[in-house]
Amino acid sequence: MKEIKTEQDTATHLTHSVTGGLTVDSGAAPVKNVFRFQDEEDSNPPTREDSVVQISKSLQGPRIFQGHLLRPQHPSAQPLTNEVGDWFTISLIVLVALFTWFRFFYYRIFRQLFTAFYNLTTTNQIVRDESVLLQRASLILSIISYMLMGLFLYQISIFLDWDMGVLQGGLIRFVFLSLSVAVAYSVKMVLLRFLSTVFDLEKPVALYIFNVFLMIMMIGLLLLPINILLAYGPLQYRYWILLIAVGIITLLFAYRLVRAIGIWIGIPGFSLFYLFLYLCTFEIAPLLIIWKMTGM
Repeated sequence: MKEIKTEQDTATHLTHSVTGGLTVDSGAAPVKNVFRFQDEEDSNPPTREDSVVQISKSLQGPRIFQGHLLRPQHPSAQPLTNEVGDWFTISLIVLVALFTWFRFFYYRIFRQLFTAFYNLTTTNQIVRDESVLLQRASLILSIISYMLMGLFLYQISIFLDWDMGVLQGGLIRFVFLSLSVAVAYSVKMVLLRFLSTVFDLEKPVALYIFNVFLMIMMIGLLLLPINILLAYGPLQYRYWILLIAVGIITLLFAYRLVRAIGIWIGIPGFSLFYLFLYLCTFEIAPLLIIWKMTGM
């Protein structure tokens, strides 16, 4: 009996050690576990202060990759920008390929157009012949020039930080600017054709429209290397490249006005007042509107 009692005392001592000194009544309900499955539909579970203790501890320690950050070494280093995207490079490649194709397959016409730029006799002969092949080649060259003008205006909009509303994407802005230039020149030429029919001045107006096309062609040829230099040239020279391009375009515009005045002077019954009115309405006023809208 003494040995049995000793074994019972030993078991009671072990139970007392495991339960932390708490006396467990045999008739009491069993102690519930701290963790329990909870129904998902129960949005407000009962809070138990002694159930789970959450410890929030931030991970701190040495920053392994901090010393491996690339730092600029060049004294005039420029931050990387995404002004020139893949679409810009692809557009330039396509335009260079189109111009090379035109130069190869329409070499004779291209040479004739280039000569007409500075030779009035060649200009009069081309307008008088009205070649269908020349008109087709002129359309292709006009499309190339409009796209080059769109790329140039896109780069100006980035350089001057134009606020164009929803036209924040590069490709969308380029397409919009190219179409705007194409529509503006097309509307102008259609309006001139209409006025030439009304006032019976078809030959002088046809000569003037051809001179406008020659200026578009020369501006397009000029903007091909200008766009490449602005996009991929040194950033510190971009401002001067832009100024040189604008200066050359201004000289071409003045040259076109001089040739236009020469054409209108040769018309019988020429009026200086009507010439001045035309220049202010169709030539100078659009430029002033563009200048005002862009805030240059």
